[in-house]
Amino acid sequence: MPKFEVIVGNVGTVYGGNSFMTAMAEFSAYVKISKTGKGRAAGEPVTMMHNGEIRREYQPEQESE
Repeated sequence: MPKFEVIVGNVGTVYGGNSFMTAMAEFSAYVKISKTGKGRAAGEPVTMMHNGEIRREYQPEQESE
């Protein structure tokens, strides 16, 4: 099992490995993509896991209808 995982809403796992630096880079990149509102990851939550526990999490604001 990977030490670090980065999971993006409807995309799935975008990183699984042992590098904290790579996991953080992927997490940051996907948070930026989520915030842009463009592409498949637009408006999606982004989660970084460490040994199966949430370490960082981005939840986009839900728009009220």
